[in-house]
Order: sequence, then C-alpha cells, then structure tokens
Amino acid sequence: MTADPTSSVTQTLLQEAWDEFRSFIKRRGDRVTETRRIVLERALQRGGHFQADELARDVSRGSDRVSRGTVYRTLALLVEAGLVREIRDRDTHVHYEPVFNRPHHEHMICETCGAFIEFDDEAIHSLIHDACKRMEFAETSHRLVIFGTCKKCQ
Repeated sequence: MTADPTSSVTQTLLQEAWDEFRSFIKRRGDRVTETRRIVLERALQRGGHFQADELARDVSRGSDRVSRGTVYRTLALLVEAGLVREIRDRDTHVHYEPVFNRPHHEHMICETCGAFIEFDDEAIHSLIHDACKRMEFAETSHRLVIFGTCKKCQ
C-alpha cells in the first residue's frame, strides 16, 4: 500500500482497515479512540518494515500527536487483530509490517546491513501445510525468517 493520502484506493483501504480494527476493539470491550485510528493509519501508510520507536516519532509531532505508550499499546492490538505483523531480528528488536490486504510472504534478514527481503514460495507453503496435516495440527498462521547475508553485503 502506498502512503499517498490523496489516493482514493488508499483512503478506501484505510477505511476498511479502520472498520475491521474498530470491530475488533469493540469485541474486546475496549474503547474506540481517535488516537488508535491515527496509529492504525500511520502504520499502514508506512508500507514497509518499521520499529515502534520510528512510528512513535512520526506521531509525536503535529496536531495529531499520540503518546509513545499509546503507540506501543495500539501496535500490540493491531498485531492481535491481524492487521500488522511482528518480526523479530536476531538482536530481538521487534519490527512491524502492515499485512492488511497484502498477500502472505516470508522474510530474509541480512545480518550485516539489516535489510529485510520479502519472498513468497508456494513449495514452502505446501511443505508447511503437509506437515500440519501429518501432525494433525490446525495452523492459524506461520512466519518464516531466514537470517544470513544479502548479495550486496557478501
């Protein structure tokens, strides 16, 4: 998803994501707030991988200011709602990426430069599906992160 706020597609997707998140919040019995909407929109507009501190800095300025604590709590809710995914690197830093309306994919993380490389491989998905079937395991989700050195850093 692009960060162009004038795009009608982007606005439509943001509204769909907000509707889904608002329903999730209400089912939990939590309060629906404007600050949660701001965090959701800014997270989805980032498009790529980001850390909570980066998002907190982004929303700490201007008229739509949101506190750092609200950013962290809302990110946890966004992960639980399935709109954002958590990815941990080897240093246990948590990175986030928007997954709303995006196809599932896996990651390679370069241990030298920290680059995230996204890839999708149907054979890997088939192996995971087959393993779950053999083990009579009902998968709800999975994430695969491969650590190594990217072509540029080799």
